[in-house]
Amino acid sequence: MKKYLLLCFITLFISSNAQASFVQGVTGADMAGIQVEVEFADGSSDAGIWFAMSPTAGGYINGSWGIRLDGDSHGVLDNANNILSGMFVLVNNGNIDIMSLTLRALSAGFVFDTHTDDIMLNGSGTGMGMYSPNPTALASYTEFYMDELYGTMMISSTRALVEAGSRVAFVTDLDAIGVTQEVPAPAGMVLSLMMLGAMRLHRGAKQ
Repeated sequence: MKKYLLLCFITLFISSNAQASFVQGVTGADMAGIQVEVEFADGSSDAGIWFAMSPTAGGYINGSWGIRLDGDSHGVLDNANNILSGMFVLVNNGNIDIMSLTLRALSAGFVFDTHTDDIMLNGSGTGMGMYSPNPTALASYTEFYMDELYGTMMISSTRALVEAGSRVAFVTDLDAIGVTQEVPAPAGMVLSLMMLGAMRLHRGAKQ
């Protein structure tokens, strides 16, 4: 009897899986702690830490460059006026072109949701891959988290991503990682119940 119970417990334990919850509607103010890095055309680089600037906006700014987001990182499309709000804006106030931008979000508790649909059904909702009016801007994602979610995004360009004295806008969706809970897999629970039922039938047949 004890062996049967132990086997059921092990089966249930193995069949459980970690299920993370996600918070959607992340604004620029929520993203404090994300690491921001830029690389310049001369091979030099600079970095900073994202901080909140207002109840809905946040970013990083220094004397030569800065990045800012005001509103939901997913972006909000006004179809009537064909306006996309909630865009990241990367500004280059220096005299050297910016070639790439890297946002390291996972260590701060955020992930990039790269799918525009919700086919993964992991709780992250509808995402948004990187989009920019700059046709040469390309995004690559690393630090795989799960499914379509990644911890780091780099935007680069075959030419300058942001020319000296200029700016570029883009949109990409971030979700905050909630509390991770252990959720028993339904298959494991069913298997355990079947084993318990078999145990009872076996004991009844002996009596």
